[in-house]
Amino acid sequence: MDIIFKPSKEIKVNIKEGQLGQISSPARIKKACEKEEVIAFDILYKDDLIGFALFKKYDKGKFFLWNYAIDKDYQGMGLGKRSLTVLLSLMKKDYKATEISTSYIFGNEVAKGLYEKVGFVETDVVEEPDCHEVNMLLSL
Repeated sequence: MDIIFKPSKEIKVNIKEGQLGQISSPARIKKACEKEEVIAFDILYKDDLIGFALFKKYDKGKFFLWNYAIDKDYQGMGLGKRSLTVLLSLMKKDYKATEISTSYIFGNEVAKGLYEKVGFVETDVVEEPDCHEVNMLLSL
């Protein structure tokens, strides 16, 4: 297989400037990776680091895809969808995931499209003073 996932303790990929607000800060990710309920991966394609994913377990078989990012030099090549599809299978097989939830910032059509392509469906919209996100769910 040409896509490999290695355990990670921090985000190491480069994100486009306009996308920085769509994921957690590197410091917050690093702190989260210290927690037992968090599973994080570096995503490699042909030995090149192309992405990062972080899941937080919130119940038996249920995980929240908290951060998912593809390096700016590898975007637009179909690797985000391909990696996420393989990663979701890995979560089902190795971590007994039955349900994955995630969210995206309202208006982020790229994230919305990616999540829909792999099977996520919108469940509700969170509209608060500092938050306008769309929640999504995928049953495995």
